[in-house]
Amino acid sequence: MFIGAAARNTAVAEHLAVRTRYPGLARAILAGASAQIRNMATVGGNLLQHTRCTYFYDDDGSRCNKRQPGQGCDAIEGFNRIHAILGASPACVATHPSDMCVALAALGAILHLKGSNGERTLPLTEFHQLPGDHPEVETSLQAGELITAVEIRPFSFSTRSTYRKVRDRASYAFALVSVAAAIEIDNGTVKDVRLALGGVAHKPWRAWTAEAALKGQPATEASFRAAAEVELAAAKPLRDNAFKIELAKRTITAVLNELTGAKA
Repeated sequence: MFIGAAARNTAVAEHLAVRTRYPGLARAILAGASAQIRNMATVGGNLLQHTRCTYFYDDDGSRCNKRQPGQGCDAIEGFNRIHAILGASPACVATHPSDMCVALAALGAILHLKGSNGERTLPLTEFHQLPGDHPEVETSLQAGELITAVEIRPFSFSTRSTYRKVRDRASYAFALVSVAAAIEIDNGTVKDVRLALGGVAHKPWRAWTAEAALKGQPATEASFRAAAEVELAAAKPLRDNAFKIELAKRTITAVLNELTGAKA
């Protein structure tokens, strides 16, 4: 399936092929922003959202390496409840805001790019960058390059996918933690699985470690929780956001339970 970069978010979420083949993507888009914004927002624009941080937007008194490289990061010692627990750096702890991108990461989406040097493709998981020493560089786009389309290549269990967003209020709020997942079960065993997290890192976080831990394991709540524990072992919380670690583990477990009907 190809989705043009100029396609409106609402049109994508309501498309019959998306709702039937990739229900997790439809749910993720509908979880984002308000209906009015979804009606105007495009797929390409969604992909290129800035990471969200109150200190980034406060250009009249707050230090931010993303806004001005080398200035410092006030979020690290400031109010950091919504900030990253995975993949952050001493230069930046902001999180990526998109819901759609989390679902696309789980689905293994491929971006089609076009620029003065020609056309190329790039996995979405390689498009957004972790902050490192240069948080001002958010994507792998080259100068003058455009996103032209998103490609989702079919796989057998994409219809068994979903998205769950945990947030402070029911609408128009960014995720504290979100989970996109798709899973395939064979005789009670996890044959294959796709997992991605939102609200926890500078980019949509593909949970490769949890996926590897789950394959070949019994499709039980205990297995799902164990895989979540392994994935979150690398988490490094700040003063105000340690709750996200347990929240992420519980949300991963709950989403996989929902998809499989698993019991403890």
